[in-house]
Amino acid sequence: MFNKFWLETIYGLFFILVLAFLVTRVTAFNIFDVFDPVGAVFEDMESTDIVFSRLRADPIAEENLILVNVGNLPRAGIADLVNIINSSEPRVIGMDMRFRYPKEDTLGDLKLSEAFSRVENLVMYSKLVDRDDDGEFDTLEVSYPPYFNYGETAFTNFISGAADQDDLKMCRQFAVREYVNGEEELAFSVKMAQYMDPEKVEKFLARGNEVEDINYRGNIFDYGDTEYPISYFALDWYQVLNMEFAPELIKDKAVIFCYLGSELGDRKALDDKYFTPLNKNYVGKTHADMFGGVVHANAFSMIMAEDYINSLGDTFSYGLALILLYLNIVLFTVVYKVVPKWYDGLTKLTQLIEAAALFTLSLIVFIKFNVKVDVTLAIVAVLIVGDALEVFFGVFVNLFTKEGRKELRELKKL
Repeated sequence: MFNKFWLETIYGLFFILVLAFLVTRVTAFNIFDVFDPVGAVFEDMESTDIVFSRLRADPIAEENLILVNVGNLPRAGIADLVNIINSSEPRVIGMDMRFRYPKEDTLGDLKLSEAFSRVENLVMYSKLVDRDDDGEFDTLEVSYPPYFNYGETAFTNFISGAADQDDLKMCRQFAVREYVNGEEELAFSVKMAQYMDPEKVEKFLARGNEVEDINYRGNIFDYGDTEYPISYFALDWYQVLNMEFAPELIKDKAVIFCYLGSELGDRKALDDKYFTPLNKNYVGKTHADMFGGVVHANAFSMIMAEDYINSLGDTFSYGLALILLYLNIVLFTVVYKVVPKWYDGLTKLTQLIEAAALFTLSLIVFIKFNVKVDVTLAIVAVLIVGDALEVFFGVFVNLFTKEGRKELRELKKL
């Protein structure tokens, strides 16, 4: 009896795993298309979005970095911004924009080039393109070299899952460093932080992660797309030109020049804008909530605060799902054998409690320890085991018993 019970649970485990594999691989029949609208709402959501969007305590405002909105200024106007900010002695200036080609206004190009030449620590935009089969990139796009070949470059690419600008751009992670023709290129935020505190960046790089989750701190003024308080101070282009700021605000700080709309608070601006976990509508997001420059700022803050998000990884997720699946098979087999009339009610109740507990526990672990645990597979395993095991006993097991085959023959005669 003991051996038969455990053999049945092991066979049940294999049956459910094979069934799950077949369901995920069968694509000939689109019987689940009816659920596509629901799936489209939830596909861009992770459970940790709830923590970022609703549950975290208000973060401390960033004191080491200032954002400057260039708006729609021509290059000569941007040169004026750079000269004014540079005169206040920032530690490093980063340009989150690419100056591709020379303009017809040659004087504007020369003026901007001269402004860059005066900056002691300058980080210029680069973009990685054409990844090869080995994971390296063939091309590094930079600003027009004859005019803007100053400072160091750092790539501004984000991991957004978007194939083009019209797709939803959801930004949770960034690549720490990449290689272009064998040469290392650091991420924009990492290079900016390196000028501020090279020791912290060295420890950050020593984590050895190719990709890091961004531990978001907050946003600039955003018309309520996020419910966090303002965590980053931004100067608008006209405020800089009119000297409406105190120079000590800039001294020894990191400054990122970027596009934040035609002016701060411009909600119609969609260029270089992303959805983030801070979006107050964490399900079925509506308005993109953060400009790219602010995403870089959040990654910068995470490095400077050494406040990282760790992950237990796929191995843990698969292992947890497998263990919970088998434990539930054992429990539900006992219920099926001992109190079969109570099977549906008890298994459904148990599944709901376990799924809710797993989801809640993953949020608590993330809030308390900054550890990301993907419990999606575990929850799926818990939710399918009851019905799948019933199919296993009601169909599969009966096919291998005399009584079951006899009942099947009698049913055919009818």
